Amino acid sequence: MKKNAHLTKEERVMIATLKSQGLSNRAIGRQLGVNHQTINNELKRGTVRQIRRQKFNGKTYDYPYHIYSYEAGQNIYLKCHQRSGRPRLYYRSKRFLQLADQLMLGEFDDHHYSPQAVIYKARDLMNDGTLIPKSVVTLYQWINEGVLRTSNLDLFEKPKRKHHRTHPQAKRCLGPNIAQRSQTADQRSEIGHWELDTVQGQKNGNDSVVLVMTDRLSRVNITSKIAGKTAHAVNQFFINLRQKMGTDAYYRIFKTITSDNGSEFSELTRVHDHVFYTDPYSPWERGSNEINNRFLRKEITKGEAINNYSSAQIIATNDWMNHYPRAMFNGHSSMDIYRKAFYQEISQLHRPIINWSVLFISA
Repeated sequence: MKKNAHLTKEERVMIATLKSQGLSNRAIGRQLGVNHQTINNELKRGTVRQIRRQKFNGKTYDYPYHIYSYEAGQNIYLKCHQRSGRPRLYYRSKRFLQLADQLMLGEFDDHHYSPQAVIYKARDLMNDGTLIPKSVVTLYQWINEGVLRTSNLDLFEKPKRKHHRTHPQAKRCLGPNIAQRSQTADQRSEIGHWELDTVQGQKNGNDSVVLVMTDRLSRVNITSKIAGKTAHAVNQFFINLRQKMGTDAYYRIFKTITSDNGSEFSELTRVHDHVFYTDPYSPWERGSNEINNRFLRKEITKGEAINNYSSAQIIATNDWMNHYPRAMFNGHSSMDIYRKAFYQEISQLHRPIINWSVLFISA
């Protein structure tokens, strides 16, 4: 028998059989290859009291006796094994479980947080960090085990994982290809390189759309409600922004723009000098922008008209996204990363500070 291994159910059956044949504990131990004290402990654990009942002259006589039952021994072993080890953390983390459910179900501040963001948020809100799981894997296990009210269906991302589909290369690139983009933009080594897309509500031609820009380094987001999914509406947004900021400041903030080949971006090169287009049917080439679009979809329901959302709602959603704790930044938000990189860059240039905060309130 393997050293320090526990007795199996089959070995308990053998113990019961050999004991009924009158063998001693030492003899049974030699048969199974275990110490005789192990046999003694098992017999104590699994011995049960039984009664032999007899009738004589109209009277019933009970004769109690004790016998080893392998079933009783196995059941007691399993119960003890379940109670062994350190108690599960969630027995002591009632406050965290309540907070986690509120954050993931949108009961805390009307926003739905991912399990990873819940852990970061809980570290800010709870005084006792020992009651918070160290790993997000633990929180996912608790969800799977039904410890929380939250289920996998309540998580925004988990049920929606999809594989990439292949498409025929029918579309053509509208302008300079992404392969011509600078190395600093590809490597995410500085702020100012933006990915661009639009989020639609109803596809009836009369609804507004949300223009979404994502900085490649910090993943900070700029969103703006524009008149429609047209090249004129997109261009007008950039024209207004450049006039508001000034040409010099504008190009220091927006060094490059990368978009897909949608018709609304077909004339973007007329209003910006450094525009690049992804390959057709390749949304992963603007991966940061796509992920932030999913964030928006938590608040802007797919299929519902954008006109039903006010500019204030879009601004509030964008602000929540920019201050959302990110796992890739070890719990810091996109705004934390952008703000730090921005002031580092400005200090190196020795130029006046640009009022960049206007970008995030222009919905």
